[in-house]
Amino acid sequence: MSELKTYPIILAHGIARFDFLSDLLLRIDNDDSDDGLHYFRNIRTHLMAHNFVVYHSHVSWAADVEARADDLKAGVERILHETGAEKVHIIAHSMGGLDARHMLYKNRDQQLHKKIASLTTIGTPHHGSAVADYVTGAVDLERVLVRAAAQLGLGAGIAGLWNLTTESRAAFNRKVESWEGSCGVRFRTYAGAQIRRKIFEPLRPFSDKIDGPNDGLVPVESARWKDEYFVGPVLDADHLNLIGWVDLSELPDYLSFFGMEARIKKLYLDIARELAQVFTL
Repeated sequence: MSELKTYPIILAHGIARFDFLSDLLLRIDNDDSDDGLHYFRNIRTHLMAHNFVVYHSHVSWAADVEARADDLKAGVERILHETGAEKVHIIAHSMGGLDARHMLYKNRDQQLHKKIASLTTIGTPHHGSAVADYVTGAVDLERVLVRAAAQLGLGAGIAGLWNLTTESRAAFNRKVESWEGSCGVRFRTYAGAQIRRKIFEPLRPFSDKIDGPNDGLVPVESARWKDEYFVGPVLDADHLNLIGWVDLSELPDYLSFFGMEARIKKLYLDIARELAQVFTL
């Protein structure tokens, strides 16, 4: 294991890891494996090549945020035990940021926040998304999704969709605002946005449901969370670009020397380096 230069980093994935089958078949989360097919595409290996200690989170697929928060807590405690570190950093994409916030607040009496040095969120819907409002309001959606999830062997694990609505997020934000402001965790947020023709094509109909700049699923204003946390400028990236993935139309840019792959890797490396400066061991 690399010598600790700052606290270990946990990459916390979003609501529904699309790589769960490849992980099951290829064991792409092994410590010595290539992560070219991982949810965070080539991010962990890139950070490890620069001597950072990095782990992937493992939380329940599309489950309720409270259950996912418990899964994340178990992962944090395991990593603290394995590394002997006093704290960890969490860099989270999409719902992963909400998992972390719920974990912190849920375990406030146990002082878990004192073991989390920082939470950096990328494309996280802190104020919810009109996409979630639309999808959860669809006729018979819950019945259809429960059936589909069961057929995939995922049980009834789709409750997390309801945690992403604007109403759900507003209620949570009101409840935790005062505590989060004084808990001592360093919060930072990043947001992405693209014009419609550049957004991953299957996301474009969802993007149309959102007023204002968005990454195809999350509005910029929701990902920003609070002005004091936001690290600008807004990134030229859609929701999948933010974790290193592209569609075929983006391949020329992705593969160019200063293309998408280089920019996304640089984003995560810049975050890690900045954390190392602030939290030097």
